[in-house]
Amino acid sequence: VPVHNIYNPFWQTKVTVSQSDILIMGLLNFVFTSVGELLHRGLLSGHGFLRQAWEGCGIVFSLLLYFINTIINLLLIGTQNLYSVLVSAVEALSCPLQKALELTLTVLTFLYSSLVGTSILLWTPCRLAMEFLGSVCHVFVSVFLLNSYGLFLTLLIITSATVYLNPALPRHVCLHVINYINTVPIIRCLRRALHRLFVLERNLWQRLAWYHSQIMVPARMEVAERDVRPPDHNPEPQADPNAAGEVAENAPEDAHQVDDPIDLPLPSSSTRRPLRKFPSEDSCKGPPADNLLNLLQEQEERKKCVICQDSTKTVVLLPCRHLCLCRNCTNILLSQPIYQHNCPLCRHMILQTMDVYL
Repeated sequence: VPVHNIYNPFWQTKVTVSQSDILIMGLLNFVFTSVGELLHRGLLSGHGFLRQAWEGCGIVFSLLLYFINTIINLLLIGTQNLYSVLVSAVEALSCPLQKALELTLTVLTFLYSSLVGTSILLWTPCRLAMEFLGSVCHVFVSVFLLNSYGLFLTLLIITSATVYLNPALPRHVCLHVINYINTVPIIRCLRRALHRLFVLERNLWQRLAWYHSQIMVPARMEVAERDVRPPDHNPEPQADPNAAGEVAENAPEDAHQVDDPIDLPLPSSSTRRPLRKFPSEDSCKGPPADNLLNLLQEQEERKKCVICQDSTKTVVLLPCRHLCLCRNCTNILLSQPIYQHNCPLCRHMILQTMDVYL
């Protein structure tokens, strides 16, 4: 009995389910195939888009590179042109300088060669002269300097020749030596001490002379009276006791004054001038105008400084109290060494000065 003829509902249901599955699978296959085609087409279109975008980017990059290359070429061409312009300008400016430098070098070379030739030409006689002088000096040193007698003779000859050619040289040397000695403090102190001793000794001798004169005055007066006494045996004049008393009273005062002889007033007469003759009675009988003019001239002359004879006397020298110098001459005199600070009239030492205005 055939089986397929047997009616089986379960089998029919199974066959129906399998057909629906086949339909679904076919539908799904169709869907998947459609989706794959769509995806494939999308991928192909995206790849084309990307390729086109890449090609566009390449074109843009190529254009950018071309633009940059163009700019670089322009800069290089401009730099080359500028460099060529600068080189041409430098060549145009340096051509005269180069010619001047070449000319200068040529002149210097010529001068150098000329100087070298001249020096070589002149050096030979100079070298011979120097060799001759060297030999002469060697002989002179060996004969005169290395020998004591020769050295003494040489110094003597040099000194004699120097003194003969410069007669004023010894005086200048002595003055320099004296000035140097005067600048030494010890020598100056010693000179001041000696000057003070000299002043003390002179004062002592003046005191002794004054005492001797005071003692010898009465004896001399008696001798003079005896010599002058007439031979008619008239009675001798009696000595005036008042006069003796005055002498005795004045003696202590004079002795007190002599104790300090520096303060004694001395006559203000110049020792370097001749004595001025006073006009006599006969000469005074002339016209009064001439006498007055002479007196005025003498008075003006007496007002002049005793050294310069130009300025007026304005300085009193102390302690001698002589009005005989102007301020300029006083400054010059006081700038000298201390042993020369003496009054030009009495030669007393100047200890102080005082300005007066007449």
